Amino acid sequence: MKMRAKYLILGVALLCLLVAPGTAFAADDGDKVDASVTTVLEAAGESPVPVIVYTQTGEEGVVDRVTPDGVETTVLDGFDAVAAYLTGSEIRALARYGCVDLIVADNPVFGFDYVSSLDITNLAIGLDRVAAPAAGGPTGAGVGVAVLDSGVTTTSDLGAGRIVGWKDFVNRRTTPYDDAGHGTFVTGLIAGDGTASLPLDAGGYAEVQFRGVAPAADVVGIKVLDETGQGRASAVMAGVLWAIAHKDRYNIRVLNLSIGSNPVAPADFDPMTRVVEYAWLNGITVVCAAGNEGEFGAGGILSPGTSPYVITVGATDTRQTRTTSDDVVTYYSSVGPTLWDEYAKPDLVAPGNRLVSMRVRGSYIDVGFPQNLISVDDYAPDDPDKDPDYLMLSGTSTSAPVCAGVAALMIGEDDTLSPDDVKVRMMTTADPLDGVSRFKQGAGRLDAAAALASTLRSPGSALSEDVGDGTTILSDEDYAAWEQATWAKYGWTRYRWNKPHWNKFRWTRSYGAKSRWGSVLANKFRWTKFRWTKFRWTSVAWSKFRWTKFRWTKFRWTEYEWAKFRWTEYEWAKFRWTILLEGQ
Repeated sequence: MKMRAKYLILGVALLCLLVAPGTAFAADDGDKVDASVTTVLEAAGESPVPVIVYTQTGEEGVVDRVTPDGVETTVLDGFDAVAAYLTGSEIRALARYGCVDLIVADNPVFGFDYVSSLDITNLAIGLDRVAAPAAGGPTGAGVGVAVLDSGVTTTSDLGAGRIVGWKDFVNRRTTPYDDAGHGTFVTGLIAGDGTASLPLDAGGYAEVQFRGVAPAADVVGIKVLDETGQGRASAVMAGVLWAIAHKDRYNIRVLNLSIGSNPVAPADFDPMTRVVEYAWLNGITVVCAAGNEGEFGAGGILSPGTSPYVITVGATDTRQTRTTSDDVVTYYSSVGPTLWDEYAKPDLVAPGNRLVSMRVRGSYIDVGFPQNLISVDDYAPDDPDKDPDYLMLSGTSTSAPVCAGVAALMIGEDDTLSPDDVKVRMMTTADPLDGVSRFKQGAGRLDAAAALASTLRSPGSALSEDVGDGTTILSDEDYAAWEQATWAKYGWTRYRWNKPHWNKFRWTRSYGAKSRWGSVLANKFRWTKFRWTKFRWTSVAWSKFRWTKFRWTKFRWTEYEWAKFRWTEYEWAKFRWTILLEGQ
């Protein structure tokens, strides 16, 4: 009997017919198989590889027809998709079915690398200018924050009753746990109450207290990464869909993803960006880490932070001082614009270097980074024999939850705020760092106090700006940020030539370096052509959008073979050839 993991109820399967068979990946079959799958198969031979199969509505059962008994398939209902490990022959067989639309790789997802005190973090984002919880200030009470990560577990700073919801897509366990430690650390930055550190003083703040931004928010843990911080895009998709399905039960208003994957396609077609946009349009404010790819230069924003909808957060270094005047963007914080679509990312930056949060004893991080433990002398000097409760980590996976915590505070103060309202208020009140490219800092440094005080409402969808549409004028600083992606340093073996459209940028003109991003208010909502009620995307016309046209592994740059191109299909008017020539 087949093993099937269903995250939601399947509809009645309809008859799915085979199309005429061909040899290998023939023209019709190959059009359904993304180049990412072909690349993986070349390395795997006939060993099974993880894929996501998009089908017509109700036809998800077609995958079972080509797989032997015992193969587990995972239905991603709402997307008419199935995740499975399939061999090359099984993929070829599926491609011949008329009800199969597209087969893409189920790409690896990871918690970001750990780059070897929260009291300073709260000062850096201006929470010292907001009334303390003890004085009736915002706490995020009643706001559900879902954390898609390696799990979450009860700690001294996240006591009984704080974890209100739980789902495990890795080991299917019903009790919250975190064998990696990453998810609990992230959660502590959002909602830890600081119980294990020094008690609050009369004014509501202690000299050293490792308290999260929204210390009374409700936590919903969704485990999609294993004990080493690894996972698959299909698990992330399933986790987001579960959060949407349970948003009313747990009042899930904020979703944090301190995870990422190399973007494999434009946002419209990337599985993870599509699913987080679905959450956004269902009223959930989605906060994503930008990634730790800054050393590779421009184009390093990771999926799903490449979506123009979500709030993508880079990292600053507070230098462990109580002033913000010396804050800088960290060297590892990913630099935009996004690789495929050229969206201006990150949207803003927040503290992400040497942050302190909850420790999970015996977890992967705890065992692997003993040097990162925080000495009890720093927060419990009267108990020198106490086992440390906290550790220190750096990365954009720590800056994103700081932003998510502020989102929880904002919604806790005004539950009528939409995700677009939250994004607009954060970006229009952010504090730009002098002399820093917008592709490094976005709108600037997160200012929690100003965001909480803002009364702005978004008149439409607050999409991140498309700077690759041929109309954006780049500043000298932005040009420099893009120019740093020199060919050798950028690592073309990983990113490949097909992704960035270098010639679409106007390099020489200037733009106001301290723009407050008022253009984020513009209503650039264009999704009416998609069927959100079924989330079917059929009007994207998969049959017409032939991915093989973008299969650059077959395209020989030394040969060009221009005669094989249908020029009308590539919208050459968008390509500014004269600018390209001028740059040579």
